[in-house]
Amino acid sequence: MAEQNRKRSRIACTSCQSRKRKCSGDQPCTTCAQFGADCHYDLLSRKKKDLRHFQPQAQSAASSLLSPATVQNDIASRRQHDPSNPAALAGLLLKALEANSGAAFARRLNPKNDIAGAPKLHLFGWNVGARYSTPEWTQALASVKLRAIVEIVSQDEMRSLAGIFFEKVDLCYPFIDRDTLLRQISRRWLPSSSEALGYGPYDAVLCGVAAFGYLFSRRQASATELQLVESARVILEQGLQSEPLSPLETVTGWVLRVAYLRMTTTAHAAWMASCSLMHLIEATSMHIEPTSNVALDRASTSTSGSCNPETRRRLFAMARHLNVWISFELGRSRVVLQGATSLPPSQHPIPPTALNGASSPPIGTKTDIFNLLPISESLDPNEAQDISTLETALSDVLTITPANAPLTLVQCNLTLCIYRRLRSLNSTISPDHLDHILSLSSGGLTAASELVAQTSPWHQVANVPFQVIVTLLAIDTRASLGMLGRAVRVLGEVAQVYDTETMREAYTTAYLMVAMHQKRKEEDLRVIKDVLTFNPSSSASTSSVLVPQGVSPTGLAAQGQTDAGAQIREAAVQSDHTLMDYPGFSWLSDILVDIPSLRDFDMDPL
Repeated sequence: MAEQNRKRSRIACTSCQSRKRKCSGDQPCTTCAQFGADCHYDLLSRKKKDLRHFQPQAQSAASSLLSPATVQNDIASRRQHDPSNPAALAGLLLKALEANSGAAFARRLNPKNDIAGAPKLHLFGWNVGARYSTPEWTQALASVKLRAIVEIVSQDEMRSLAGIFFEKVDLCYPFIDRDTLLRQISRRWLPSSSEALGYGPYDAVLCGVAAFGYLFSRRQASATELQLVESARVILEQGLQSEPLSPLETVTGWVLRVAYLRMTTTAHAAWMASCSLMHLIEATSMHIEPTSNVALDRASTSTSGSCNPETRRRLFAMARHLNVWISFELGRSRVVLQGATSLPPSQHPIPPTALNGASSPPIGTKTDIFNLLPISESLDPNEAQDISTLETALSDVLTITPANAPLTLVQCNLTLCIYRRLRSLNSTISPDHLDHILSLSSGGLTAASELVAQTSPWHQVANVPFQVIVTLLAIDTRASLGMLGRAVRVLGEVAQVYDTETMREAYTTAYLMVAMHQKRKEEDLRVIKDVLTFNPSSSASTSSVLVPQGVSPTGLAAQGQTDAGAQIREAAVQSDHTLMDYPGFSWLSDILVDIPSLRDFDMDPL
């Protein structure tokens, strides 16, 4: 009967097959886990019906969170030696993806802090929250219809909104030439414009810029902002149904839309839009660098349109940045375009356009967001990363001096991600690096406070303070815990200014994490107190403290310690001596010197 009830697997790993043992079908199976053998399954040689029975077990194993291990080396090793085990590779890759995710890191740090019903990778503090409450947003959407930009805002208002965009957004996302945009505004509002009654290909760009102007100047959304966002969406989605007539304008409009969604909507919607943007980049050949070959350039121009090479590079870099970080934070795969030859964006201003020869103001610096993009992409789970490589990347990021507050948040977010990767590999981070991480985290908190006060709701003003709190709890030193109060206060400031469900949830979760950390500390303290608590029934003499219970002086003598025991008992009756004066206890003095927090500890009561 026991044999009939035994749970058996329809497919066995190669190790169990060779040993003629029963296999549990897990990854790794029970036998391989016991003997430390390399467990893999030859799925290609099995019948399809057996493979179907194995897939749920493989998915269950792949869904578990990353245990501290060298995941990248495992992936590379399994790809080389065991290409026939896709289930195991999928599980390892999923774990590596979650190593970049701040949500997965928070769950591993404190798995009991989840809000009831929250999904596995719930992104607390993903952004400051939706601009509309759900009932109002649904009702407003029903009345929104596609309208031309000239029917939504006036020319003077459009110029004012564009000024806000270049003042607050362009300093971190420099991918639009100011002169070109202002020229398009003047042209679009001409009374004789043939497009005045309809909408033109540049309307999606104008609507996107105007929507950012509202986002960065008003804490509450208006019906006009919703009209701008929806008009841009309809224009852009209609452009996907055929070859875009104006690739430059289409790609620019999509970059604006993805960036807006990253700051205002759910993670899934932003990730889907960022993937669509990357596919559009490929369809328009924006990832291909113009060459000296006339034939190739003509073929590229037919799809990507005629535009400045530097503008193409910046649009491609912005698309990559958005897709990389949204994918990292969500724990999903990013879109990698094969055959990309685009050069890195220049650190100089966008060159003059061919239309009027006017130059743009300086918008590129050594520390712009494009300078951080190669380090971000190097954290791709598909790229094998060892501890030394990650430490080098961390050093490179820590040496950068950001030019403004938004870039400080970008730098801080990148640093925290590298820290999470190092912890996933069981790396011991040097004290100097920890000090720099704490210093940069402090700068990130300052930047978040400044931006909230300036009505600049970058997504990082919510995300960075929350991740800083999680990181401080993970570091768990006197210095990191000393920063906790300020980090929680900054997150509370963001929640107070942007009183959304998202921010209330993030603040409440952070507060609960700190409370649970305090509870664990109190439990540890009780354990230590139990160790130091004396037995009330014991003798009050010092000898009863120094000599363990159940061991008599005779027993000590039998162990060759007669002289030491006699000296201790003799010294115990001298009231003018301390424990430090007893022979054999000089090491206590060294401890008090080596540990600064114990230098003021009074040993006399002992």
